Amino acid sequence: MNNKIQIKTRTANTRPAENDEIRLTDMPELKNCMQSQQAESCSITCALNLSLLFDSPRQRKDFDSRWKEFLQSDSNHPRIYKMRGDLLEYHSEQLIPEKADGRPSLLLVFGNPASHSVAAGMFFSFEGQGREHRFWKNILKPAGVLDLPVADGVSIEALNAERRKKMFCLDYESPFRVGLCVLISLPSAPGGRWGGIAGIQKLFGPKAFALIEEWEQKRVVKTVHEFVTPDGAVVTFQKNAWNALRSPHDPTYHSELAKAGKLVGKLKNNPAVSLYCVPPTRLAGPCRNVLRDLLAGRQ
Repeated sequence: MNNKIQIKTRTANTRPAENDEIRLTDMPELKNCMQSQQAESCSITCALNLSLLFDSPRQRKDFDSRWKEFLQSDSNHPRIYKMRGDLLEYHSEQLIPEKADGRPSLLLVFGNPASHSVAAGMFFSFEGQGREHRFWKNILKPAGVLDLPVADGVSIEALNAERRKKMFCLDYESPFRVGLCVLISLPSAPGGRWGGIAGIQKLFGPKAFALIEEWEQKRVVKTVHEFVTPDGAVVTFQKNAWNALRSPHDPTYHSELAKAGKLVGKLKNNPAVSLYCVPPTRLAGPCRNVLRDLLAGRQ
């Protein structure tokens, strides 16, 4: 593990010192999401030390030249990202309920957050011009994974708040206790030149991004160990997430294997935890069908 990268997570009422240095193995858990549970929040705050991420002034200069364009690629970015010297501070998302009720835990792992959802304070907040996201109505519910009834005719803000509350309280119909997290914590626009994980990789460059992904993978594995019960499972919805979390003998990601429901394996370094990969949420039909079929035997 390369200790030159440092990502620190913190609660909303603390600020990182300019020279704050923490070894990877000593990093705090993502407890702030759980500590925010009373407020029904899935917002977390992270800080990335850029001075330790890049090997040379040239790499940092290249990053700085791309930063302005990335920051302008989504209108929510000025609310999400703050550059404080060498520290890039940003908001992200994770929803891990502390409450347990005997149902097996199911952790859903996505690529990276959509910036507008982070700003709105809820996973899959909306899509398009304020429509309810397909993830809730066209994927999870018909797949038999999560039926989360909410009031009709309410605003997006009220809808998000109600979903957060119900998910933290496990107030829904499901054979599972459901948690949500991302592999890469850095948010980006849902599409375009700087969209998705590809946009984050473009921003930092392949070498720095590999270091970020290495640490993020370790963070997610820790989350799995804390949240997923022995009879539970992990489902990934994206290429990087599957490849980062799979065991070495499991197949590498291929879109056709995902569509055929053949990306089935075990969590890296933990063969007791089942790991699945389904097509991305933008392919609502294939995603729903594969998710339903893969989890049918666990319900």
